[in-house]
Amino acid sequence: MSKVAIVGAGLVGATTAHTLALRGSCEEIVLLDVDRDKAQAQAADVAAAATLDRGVRVYSGSYAQVRGADVVVLAAGLRQKGGLSRTELISSNTPIYREVIPQVLEAAPGAVLLVATQPVESMTEYVYRLLEDRDVSRVLGVGTVLETMQLRAAVAAHLGVSPEHVNGYVVGEEGDSALVVWSNLNVAGLPITEFAAQRGVPWTARDQSAITDRVQRSNRRVVEGKGAISYGVGAAIARVVEAILYGANVVLTVSSRNAEFGVALSLPCIVGASGVVETLDLPYSQEERFKLEVLCNSLRNTLEHI
Repeated sequence: MSKVAIVGAGLVGATTAHTLALRGSCEEIVLLDVDRDKAQAQAADVAAAATLDRGVRVYSGSYAQVRGADVVVLAAGLRQKGGLSRTELISSNTPIYREVIPQVLEAAPGAVLLVATQPVESMTEYVYRLLEDRDVSRVLGVGTVLETMQLRAAVAAHLGVSPEHVNGYVVGEEGDSALVVWSNLNVAGLPITEFAAQRGVPWTARDQSAITDRVQRSNRRVVEGKGAISYGVGAAIARVVEAILYGANVVLTVSSRNAEFGVALSLPCIVGASGVVETLDLPYSQEERFKLEVLCNSLRNTLEHI
């Protein structure tokens, strides 16, 4: 029986549970939150929706109910809001993780831990540091999966093709700092400039810049418009959870500790039953490599002051 535990029954946690239930991704979902009444209410609401189609068992509980989970989604903590810096967000969320992680490990030591708390890359790195000498191969974050989905959709819309033909990645860190790897993006095996020329579609530096801006600022615009992002990130989390539960070995831009850069960041990884199976080494342009190194320095420096 496949089981997913979600720690944090706020907007992201509840939306993730709802997405998993409607997709029939697993057989059992348990929601946990420091506010037990909220967790119970969210679970009841999701369970009602699940009965209309898949019949997934959804309920709330304590850490005792985490036992037997294949994947534990960590969605507890504050989310990014206007006026709140990333350093302040990390300072608020790390104490929550210091309380949550030991209880999760005690209840489900063999589970894959999937970080969804913002800022994802920094919080993924923090989990690695909390684990110290323990096995960290089963820790990953949702990373830039959503941004990569947005990139492919935006490029496909511009060129008038299906997103499944667009092969490209957004790496580094989610949000405004996300790095679009344009140097190796291709459409149906062709460099984007060649594909656009064959289709008779204009492709200029301005088009590329506009799509980069759309990808980097998409989540911020949603937050400014409705207060929070939920559906997109819920779908991205569900995609990663399914890759783990099904042992799919698919390439996703999740966040994990990278030995070369010495910090957790988002890179294309093969994701399977044990979490990150392997991290792929993309060929970057000199400018992209420089930006990635600058980002990694920033990630390291931020955590050193927490």
